[in-house]
Amino acid sequence: MDSLRALSEKIIVSFLSYYTGYWILAIAIAGLVYSKFGLSAAAIALVAAFFVFEALFRGLFYVSYGPQYRHAVFTYLLIDHPIYGTTLRKNTVAKNLPFHLFDIFAFPINSGRIIDLKENLENRNVFTVNNLGFRGRAFDPMLKSAKLRIFCLGGSTTAGHSVNDEDTWPAHLESALREKSLDVEVINAGVHGWTSYKDYLRYKNEIVNYDADIILIHQGWNEEFLWSCLSLGKTWTPKLARNVREEHMLYSPPSRFLSSDRFFGKFLAIQALRKRFIFKRNMSFQNPKRWRGLMRREYIRAWVENMLEIAKIAEQSKTPLYAIDYPGLVSMDDTPIDRDIYIKGKGSRLTPLFADYQASSKARIEETMSLCSVVIPVLRVTKDMSSYTGHKRLPLFLDEIHLSGEGNRLFANAIAQCLVSDPAFQARYRGGRESNVDLTQEKVSSIMEKAGMNSFIIDRFIMKVRDTLSGKKVESADIPTERYTTF
Repeated sequence: MDSLRALSEKIIVSFLSYYTGYWILAIAIAGLVYSKFGLSAAAIALVAAFFVFEALFRGLFYVSYGPQYRHAVFTYLLIDHPIYGTTLRKNTVAKNLPFHLFDIFAFPINSGRIIDLKENLENRNVFTVNNLGFRGRAFDPMLKSAKLRIFCLGGSTTAGHSVNDEDTWPAHLESALREKSLDVEVINAGVHGWTSYKDYLRYKNEIVNYDADIILIHQGWNEEFLWSCLSLGKTWTPKLARNVREEHMLYSPPSRFLSSDRFFGKFLAIQALRKRFIFKRNMSFQNPKRWRGLMRREYIRAWVENMLEIAKIAEQSKTPLYAIDYPGLVSMDDTPIDRDIYIKGKGSRLTPLFADYQASSKARIEETMSLCSVVIPVLRVTKDMSSYTGHKRLPLFLDEIHLSGEGNRLFANAIAQCLVSDPAFQARYRGGRESNVDLTQEKVSSIMEKAGMNSFIIDRFIMKVRDTLSGKKVESADIPTERYTTF
């Protein structure tokens, strides 16, 4: 069994090589069939070869992993959704699943693929999805268990990447507010890979009906990744809701043909080809065209438009809304010594170019939030964590973007402090029913006019790096390999 699982893992890692070798053999055999029996027989042989590979592949994985073998290839915790594109699987407790699980965000960071079932079970984080598809404990959508109900929207930084349920920042936020003698319940509405458009869809279609008192949202990172991974904007359009395979495996626009998983061999071949010849080439931080994307306005404007739509719902439902300025490991203010520590830190995926890119992207996010703050209040909590630098900062992050359990605790404490001192939050806790957004047409028009325009400092830095890279050979070695997506 162990040897079969080892073979299965090799095939997954080097699928294109195995698949190419198989088809070279199949075509050679079809050539012999053609010379003896003609074109029709050769065509039948090739079709048969397609199904034979599928049967052999599935048979190997069935023997290796049992009836749930498809989850050795595809995610289990993330599933397709007809409206949102993706969502978390309802009524799921990762620790209780009696089969192999390979969703990397359900394991401690850098765990890799654990193929021994007992070890796989033991190493899983406490990852719970309730009956409504939200991470964490169940709640009654119509009956609050506390005086104030807070929903936290966002991607993996909100949902929690490689941390236990109680170590996500929404969970820590509830504890922090309760320690301040506030009767609150905090609900984690984050989903790995989500953008502001998906948050808007869920808020409009679902959360608005759940008696929310406060809405917190963090977005920005996935907006840039969505733009970049779709051929550096060539196949990007605003308001995309892709399924799991399109979003996390193919990095493609919506396509039923490409994302169909009916035939494993076909899907994995398409995935390998797209990753090698499109994704890695485009996404390399050595590619000046990717840096050029940090000077484009489209995806920033789309993000701002989605945030304004969310603000409209908050205004109509008379709910306070706050955007959250989430920290990154690196920033444009890093000292050379600190930056070197972050790049060389244990388990770091950063290269010098990757770090510069992350810092530039983060600077764009901060400028956009400052621009939108006249309409949507922003909780500026990154400054509370700016005192943690160098070796003190490293333990607060699992990678270049996701906070550790301790990082989430400090982050949540900073959010709690901002909220308790905010007049709109205080008024809501006293029973007020007013939103805190200001959608004055003049302000909205001003924001949209400026959205996506970088400051001179950011543009100058980006152009300097881009010009340095121009004319050089693009390598893909600096692309983090396992599920690069910021999800």
